[in-house]
Amino acid sequence: MILNKYLYRKHNDYIVKKDIKDIDFNKLKDSNDYHNKTNSSLDDITWNDLNMNNVYAKINYTVTSPGEECLYSWLKNPLDNEKEFEERKDFISRFTNNEKINKKLRTNLSKIKYCKYNFRKVIEGNFLVHKFILALFIMFSTINLSIIGYTIFIRELLFLPISILMIIFAFNILIHFKFNDKYGEQLEVLNYILRLLSFANKNKELLKQFTPDLVNRLDKINDTLMKISKKGSVIFRIEGFDFIADYFNIAFLVKEINFLMISRQMHEHKKEIIEIYNLIGELDAVLSICRYRKELNYYCEPNIEDNEEEIKISDMYHPLIENPTPNSISTIKDIAITGSNMSGKSTFLRTIGLNVLFAQSICTSLSKEHRTRFYRLLTSISLNDDILESKSYFLMEAEAIKRMVNLKDDNYHSLILIDEIFKGTNPIERLSASIELLNLLSLGNTKVFVATHDLQILSKLVKYDYYYFTENVTKESLEFDYKIRKGVTSTRNAIKILEFIKYPEDIITKINKRISVMEV
Repeated sequence: MILNKYLYRKHNDYIVKKDIKDIDFNKLKDSNDYHNKTNSSLDDITWNDLNMNNVYAKINYTVTSPGEECLYSWLKNPLDNEKEFEERKDFISRFTNNEKINKKLRTNLSKIKYCKYNFRKVIEGNFLVHKFILALFIMFSTINLSIIGYTIFIRELLFLPISILMIIFAFNILIHFKFNDKYGEQLEVLNYILRLLSFANKNKELLKQFTPDLVNRLDKINDTLMKISKKGSVIFRIEGFDFIADYFNIAFLVKEINFLMISRQMHEHKKEIIEIYNLIGELDAVLSICRYRKELNYYCEPNIEDNEEEIKISDMYHPLIENPTPNSISTIKDIAITGSNMSGKSTFLRTIGLNVLFAQSICTSLSKEHRTRFYRLLTSISLNDDILESKSYFLMEAEAIKRMVNLKDDNYHSLILIDEIFKGTNPIERLSASIELLNLLSLGNTKVFVATHDLQILSKLVKYDYYYFTENVTKESLEFDYKIRKGVTSTRNAIKILEFIKYPEDIITKINKRISVMEV
């Protein structure tokens, strides 16, 4: 079972999907700071353990900056209550089976494009509101206009007016480029606001078919931001129209004057600006989810209830695996999973984690049935030594497990996924620590799934059911079916794998002899 590398692909609609390397995850992480955190928000360890950058790239069909940010935030901050879950599930369902209109909306959304700056950060900053500078710019513009009018109507080109005109024009050019350099981010964000408002205004009839409430909210914001829309459109309508229009814009400081006239409005209506940004982001994210659902072999809309004690997920699969093997799980108890190397234990843990996350974030489970309660996901699966922080693997693992211990008695339920607990230390300490900590976690407000090679600990675990994966390894073949079974594994394959990849026979013989001695 090999994780696919995410490829740059065209689809049967007009969209060309972004490659993972073209996604600015640092910008998305910064934008997530402006979103509301939930009880079930993912920490960085869990995000990395579940390969979420790759998963995000796989499902990301958004075409705007707010859409990218919203989808990322939904995955980073899965829902933690039934009310919001049902509202989002309903919102997505409205668009799911309307491919023609979805495509039209996505085409129109794509015209908004991407904002190259951190939109929220710029909006939260202080816009330039300065009456003296505005009056000064208007005066320079008026002087230029007066001199040009004088030469047209008096029909005399006097040296003094022309000299003044040239001096002020040169000064205005300097102001224009200095202003753009200093307030370029705010001007770009203003341009982006206008594109958001334009989309909201032009797509009302399409959106009314699905969500009249959204249209009403967008209409109210459009009315509130009407002055910004009108004056802002003047700035960008003149700019870039043609060579003469550009010089007109510079000579009379059209962009600067209009920006200063509406900057107060932008400062006063930050809340409404962020609201329309969020609303269009949610729409883009929903359409992205609908587009992603189209390429799935199957999926279901999950049932999640606060009081559900059972985890039941049928025929679930992993979104990054080519030709995945579906597996099912139905349990009230905690679970210990055994099995040989490469048999599928780690992938199974990630598959459970991803489907629980997908269910609580994009209301989509890659399964045929999904019934759980709301969970906070905590994992310890693929940790690495941190050379820069001078932390060993065991220290990283110990810290990862410690956060589980700290949250085990929290009022919010945790789903804990651990792969090979304490494998970074010696056998005696590993076995003792594993037994005590797994039993401790099991007593908390938790559901624990642990994969382990250490069969010795199983009989000492309380409240755990046992499952396993198996394989068929010979000198000539290496076969896995990747199906989970109830019970405890009766096989091991480490030495068989060494034989399969042609280790020297004398070494294999010596290893097997040593094993037989140690097992006596």
